Amino acid sequence: MKILYSKIKELVPGLTATAQELGEMFTMTGLMMDSFEELKYEGKTDYLLGLEVRQNRPDCLSAIGLAYETAAYYNLEVQLPVVNVLPDQDLDLNIKVSAEKYIKRILAVQLSGLKNQESPDWLKSYLELYEINSINLLVDLSNYVMLLTGYTSHLLDVKKMNGRLAWDVNKKEIKIQTLDGTEYDLPGGELIIKDDENILALAGIVGCQSAAIDLESNDLVVEMAIYDRFIIQQNSRSLSVVTEASNRLSKDMDPNGADYAFTLLINLILEYAEGEVISKVFDFYPEPRTVQAIEFDPELASKFAGIDISRERVKELLENLRFAVEDSGDKYLVTAPTDRMDIDCKEDLVEEVVRMNRYDNIPSTEAPRLEVTSDITPTMYRFKELIRDHLSVRGFDEILSQPLVAKEANQRANWLDWKEISTQNSVNEEFPDLRQSIATGLLGQVDVYLKKNIAHLRMFEIGKIFGRMSARYEEKDALGILSAGSTVNEFRRQVERMLRGFGIVDLSYLPAVTLPGMANPHACWSIIVKGTVIGLLCKLKPITKQNLYYAEIDLTTLLPLLDHQVNSVVELIKKIVSLDTNVEMEPEKMSNYLREIRKKIDEENIWSIEVVDQYQAVGQDKVKYTIRVSYQELSDQEAKIIHAKVFGN
Repeated sequence: MKILYSKIKELVPGLTATAQELGEMFTMTGLMMDSFEELKYEGKTDYLLGLEVRQNRPDCLSAIGLAYETAAYYNLEVQLPVVNVLPDQDLDLNIKVSAEKYIKRILAVQLSGLKNQESPDWLKSYLELYEINSINLLVDLSNYVMLLTGYTSHLLDVKKMNGRLAWDVNKKEIKIQTLDGTEYDLPGGELIIKDDENILALAGIVGCQSAAIDLESNDLVVEMAIYDRFIIQQNSRSLSVVTEASNRLSKDMDPNGADYAFTLLINLILEYAEGEVISKVFDFYPEPRTVQAIEFDPELASKFAGIDISRERVKELLENLRFAVEDSGDKYLVTAPTDRMDIDCKEDLVEEVVRMNRYDNIPSTEAPRLEVTSDITPTMYRFKELIRDHLSVRGFDEILSQPLVAKEANQRANWLDWKEISTQNSVNEEFPDLRQSIATGLLGQVDVYLKKNIAHLRMFEIGKIFGRMSARYEEKDALGILSAGSTVNEFRRQVERMLRGFGIVDLSYLPAVTLPGMANPHACWSIIVKGTVIGLLCKLKPITKQNLYYAEIDLTTLLPLLDHQVNSVVELIKKIVSLDTNVEMEPEKMSNYLREIRKKIDEENIWSIEVVDQYQAVGQDKVKYTIRVSYQELSDQEAKIIHAKVFGN
C-alpha cells in the first residue's frame, strides 16, 4: 500500500513527524516500509511511502486506515472529510438479491442530471501515484474514494441497462468483455451483477462494457458492496483476474464502514458533477456486524514482551487505537472498533499493545516472562514412547495392524476375562470384531515373514484392545511382544528387563488362569505386579520350526502401579544420586530381594530402584544383576553411606 505523506498530514492535522520518521514508526509498529520516494505533488515537495500491509489488515489498505494508525501512535485525532446526509427520496430501486449467502452488504442509489467530464488535475495526479489511469470524472472519483477509504464501488449507466438490477450466481457458459476490453469465458458459478439481458460486472472484481460509464453518462446507479471473501478469491483465481477491487474484497472488510465511504462518494460526485439523488438508498444488510467484548489481563502484554508495560499504558494504547476499554477489576473488557476485523481474542490484544509500544523497545537480551503452561501430554503417550525406545534399541521391529479382526483370531488370542465386541455395518464382513489382544496382528505378521523367508522374528506392537464386561464396553492400551528364542526363560528375562527398567520392584509370575488358544498350556503365566495381573507371558504352539514366545502387557492397568509416573513433576531441593550394585542369584528370588532392599531405605529418600542389566552364563542357574538405586534429597556422601549399609559394600 502506498500513502502520500501530505495526505496523512491532511487527515491527521496535528502531525509534526517528518516523512522519514513516519515511515520508521510504521515499520516499528508492524507495517514494514519497503519504499520511500521523494516527489513533486501539487507543485510541492512530497513523499510517497510504500508499506507492506498484512493479509488480515484490509483497513490499512486505505489512507484513512493508515491515518488511524498514525493518530494512535502519536496520540492525535483523525479529521475525516465532512459528508452531508443523503436526501430521502420516494423512488425505490428495482434490485433483486438472489445470491444472499455470498453477500454481506449492498448499498445503492440512483443519481441523475450529472455532468461527466475530464477529471481535474489534482485527481489525475493523485491516481497516477497509484498507477491508475484517469478515465473520466465519475470513474476517477470512485477510484479516489477506494484509495481513501478502502471500499470499492461500481458505477452503472442506467440508460445502458435493461430491466431489473440483480446480484446472482452465473448459471451458464458465457463470454463477457470487461471495462479494459479483455474477453473472458465464464464457465458458470461466478458471482455476478446483471440486468434482464446482460452481465454488468463480475461482482467485487471488475465491471463489464455493457453498462460502462462514459462522458455521455448522466444517469447512473452507484453501488458499493461487501462480499464473502472466499467467493471473490475463488472467482479471481479461477479466471486469473486480479484488480484493486478484488485485492480488497478478497479480505475480511467491515460492512459497517461502507456507510461513510458510500456517503462520501455520493457527496463528491454531487460536488464535482452536480446532479441529484433521485432514489432511496437501497441497503441490503441481512446480518449486521456486532463486536463482542474480550476479557483481557493487561499483565499479558508485559509477559509476552519481556518488558514492563504498565496497566495504565496498556489502557492508553488500546484507547488510542479506538478500542473501548472497561476496567472490571483485575481484567479489562475490551471492545474493538468494527473495522478491526483481525481482533478475535486476547492474543490479538497483546499484539496490538506490544506493537504500538514499538517492537524496537523489546530488548534482544531478555526472554519473555511467560507463565509455564501446564503439560497436557497424556502420561500414557510418554509411557508408550519409553517402551518404543527400549524395544527398538534391542532389535525389535514395531508393526501396526488393524483393530478389526476375524472371529477366529480373537478365539485364538484372547487372554482376558471379557467378551468380544462385534461392529455394526462392518466395512469388511471378513473382519467384523474388534481385537481382544495385540497378538492378532503380530501373528498375522509372522505369517507374512514366513512367506517371505524372513527369519528375524522379533517384533512388537502398541495399540488398543477391546472387550465387553456384562453391559460395559471397555478399551485398553496394550503392548504385545513376540520373539523367536531358545528358551522361555531367555524371553522372560527380556520382558523383565524392560519392566524392571520402569522401576518395578514387586514382580512375580503365576500359572495363567485363562489360556489363549495360541499358548502352550504347560508354559503360560500371568505377569503380576503388586498383586495385580498386568499381563501374560507364554510359549506359542508350534507354527514354525523356531520356538516362538509371546508377552502382552495391559498398559492401562500397569501405568498406575509404577512408583513414579512417567511424566510426573516434583520439586527437588538436592540432585538425584544414582549408585549401582552387582548381585548374583536365581531369577525367582529377585522380586523378594528388591522388596527387602526397599524396606531398608527410607521411602522419602528413594527415587527409584531398577534392574539395569542382567547376565546369565551358559549352563549356570544364577543370573548376575546390576541394580541401580537412585536417591533423592541426599548429598553424594549421604547417599553413598546408605548404599554401603544396605548392600553391605
